[in-house]
Amino acid sequence: MICGYEYGYNEHDKYLEKECSDFIKSKTSEFHTFHTKTSIYDSPYDKKIIKWFDFFGHPLGLDGGNSKFDKCILQTNWCDGQGTYVNDYEKFLAEENVNNFLSHVENYRPSLLIFMGSKLIDYLQNSCVKNRFTDIFGNETSSLEKISKDFSGRKFRIGFQSFENTTIISFPHPSGTRGLHNDYIKLFKPEIHSIIQNFRVNKGV
Repeated sequence: MICGYEYGYNEHDKYLEKECSDFIKSKTSEFHTFHTKTSIYDSPYDKKIIKWFDFFGHPLGLDGGNSKFDKCILQTNWCDGQGTYVNDYEKFLAEENVNNFLSHVENYRPSLLIFMGSKLIDYLQNSCVKNRFTDIFGNETSSLEKISKDFSGRKFRIGFQSFENTTIISFPHPSGTRGLHNDYIKLFKPEIHSIIQNFRVNKGV
């Protein structure tokens, strides 16, 4: 499961909403994987995620996006809301948004949870979230560790945490983080390749 902050809403989205609403509605049932989304609807966020998975040695889009690996990836958001950018971080710990996130993970029980937004892993540590999260996934087996690496440009911390029944990776937001360079993300290939590989072996994908 890949989890972001909330649904984006940029100028391209406004155009689609106004000019292509019937077309988008007709294609909604096809939005199963990154590569089966119609190109008119692709977002910078999705495109960055596709690049990152390639960097980690686990490319998406095999078999036209219909590989077993592609199909086992679910996208969701912590909030069931929409915005151009996040300007109210306190809302993520509001009861309705915590319930939204926890209902998704409870329903789908992902064995690998990838946060796309550096603050999401911190929200998880809040007792109002973590206590309920452990009810779903079991006790914490590896406490939160945030790692940065030597780099000539701006550095960011990537988070790792494990529970009995899920592993978590936490990234900065792919398309909304200033100064985040692809070459920096590539430095984390050894750790992340291994985590995704273990997931694939366990799932048989």
